[in-house]
Amino acid sequence: YEMFPEFKTDGIWDEGKVDDLPILSIKYNTVEDSTAVELDGALAAAATADNSDLTPTEDTDGLFSSASRAPEATKPYPIKRDFSALPAYGMTKRRNKGICLIINNENYKKARDANRDYRDRKGSSVDAESIKDVFGKLGFYVEYQKNLTKSSMDKLIDMIVRFNSLNTYSCFVAVFMSHGENESLSCVDGHDKKIDDIINAFKGDNCPALNGIPKWFIIQACRGKNFNYEVVQHDAPGDDGQDVERQSDKPICIPSCADFYISYATAPGYYSFRNINEGSWFINDLCNVLRQYSHREDVNTMMTRVNRNVALGRVVTSEFGYRRQMPCHVNMLTSALYLSSVRNSQL
Repeated sequence: YEMFPEFKTDGIWDEGKVDDLPILSIKYNTVEDSTAVELDGALAAAATADNSDLTPTEDTDGLFSSASRAPEATKPYPIKRDFSALPAYGMTKRRNKGICLIINNENYKKARDANRDYRDRKGSSVDAESIKDVFGKLGFYVEYQKNLTKSSMDKLIDMIVRFNSLNTYSCFVAVFMSHGENESLSCVDGHDKKIDDIINAFKGDNCPALNGIPKWFIIQACRGKNFNYEVVQHDAPGDDGQDVERQSDKPICIPSCADFYISYATAPGYYSFRNINEGSWFINDLCNVLRQYSHREDVNTMMTRVNRNVALGRVVTSEFGYRRQMPCHVNMLTSALYLSSVRNSQL
């Protein structure tokens, strides 16, 4: 099929609203049998062997590569304001609260037809329903797309960047669930889409409608062929906290890559895990944390909770040892990001 076969009439393109979705019953598994867990790597069939000797491929086209840096200014910009206070993003700053784009690549028959070794991502539909439920209840418009080829994904991203009502939203969230390897997502036709290319499309110089608006990218995919084996922790961290205060509304200049928050299911070079019945570890724990804490905690704090839940509460057994997973986040926010304006009730 060609682009956007799954576009629905109740999507954001006709300014419709998302139907209410039931809250899913999500279970936590402390130790999972390897027969119920799959990997989100591009060559998942080869991952049954021990790959502890493999090293992640170095990414030379990263977000902060030398090719993407602007020339150094001849004189430093005279900053005279006090930036010691940490404000929060205004979630009622614009007419609409937020938009959540979900891309769920689950069926890889097209890739297999092209002689590419990809398994279907069983259980990913559970993740998709959980994300729909959480962000729908948070008041976001939700646009759901599934099983996109690289061409379709390119056209979809270009359409969103040029969406004439994008400047009416106070927050942008994009969730990508796919096979992946290194720093790319694997589309259903087996072709790769670089994550940096996706993020660059929404930078301030390419998408000015979202300047100063928080942009959260959630990526459920493998990032390499290594397994993350458990180690022993000898001491525990303490607790700390910060207060969030408002800042004045005076305009300031910001970098084009400001106000991004990127959440990866796993650290660079490692596999991520997905239960074929209950969905991926990362999305499962992320949705549960959002349901419990989005009414009173900011995104960065909640993602630390997700890190802890996945890292300490999830493990799969194998003949080579206990395999775990460590989510990873890149924080370029300039304010605290609270998803809920109501601080006294759970979702």
